[in-house]
Amino acid sequence: MNSCDTVIICAELTELAPFVNRTWLQECLAHRFEDSCQPPDPEKVFPTPGKELSGLRFYSLDLPEIPGKTLGVQSGVGMVNAARTTAIAIEVLGARQVLYSGTAGGLAKDSQVGEVVFGDNYVFHSADATAFGYQRGQLPGMPPSYAGNERLLASARSLLTASDKKDSSTATGAVTFKNPIFTAETELAGALEEIPARCGTIATGDSFITDSNVNAVRSAFPTALAAEMESAAAAQVAFLSQVPFLAVRCISDLCSPEGQDVYHGNAAVCGAIAAAATICLLSAC
Repeated sequence: MNSCDTVIICAELTELAPFVNRTWLQECLAHRFEDSCQPPDPEKVFPTPGKELSGLRFYSLDLPEIPGKTLGVQSGVGMVNAARTTAIAIEVLGARQVLYSGTAGGLAKDSQVGEVVFGDNYVFHSADATAFGYQRGQLPGMPPSYAGNERLLASARSLLTASDKKDSSTATGAVTFKNPIFTAETELAGALEEIPARCGTIATGDSFITDSNVNAVRSAFPTALAAEMESAAAAQVAFLSQVPFLAVRCISDLCSPEGQDVYHGNAAVCGAIAAAATICLLSAC
């Protein structure tokens, strides 16, 4: 078995590109306060993958802020892709910890586009076995939800201003990252200045959440901050394998009637913000 310290998984190429190409990361972050940004084709910035397994391309990430060997991989969208990639990262590559990084829809009424959510809990919003006595979101034989790794969460909380160091279930809204994030000189030192962030529940399902289904998800999971299509599946695999897991998501849309168009306009920048937050989190561990 091979061995690596960290595997960072992204569903989309635009979410993985900031990790494999520093110029892409810098250019996208330069547009972080604009309404939308459409960078060039992300495939053009990718190097030759370090290894390929079962059709997945794993890239060795040159991230000076992060100690140890770190690999990045695109899983593809959806829960099956997420679970499959996480299992390969752990069982084949021997990952000691797994992180998901990318975009999400904002579920909280006070969500903001560009806000970072560190997942402290993961649920399946599409799972419903309540007829058999299980909680909504709980798969038979599994726990009702999956907690993010406490060591990684402690690192995430250390990046935030003091007012967010309370229990996330009672938090009334996002705060911002400390500035500067890094004490050492780095181009990421001020990258997250004025970016809102908080820890909270992430809801996962194989549906893109828009105004047609958002109320049902909010009603079933009133404390959830974000909705996407991978994290809970990866968290379940990590739970079964007893490997630390955390997802870092940047809100790209507000589950509105225009959600799909808003997402496409914000995907690259929000993917870069999530990547910067992930790098900061790992550097603080």
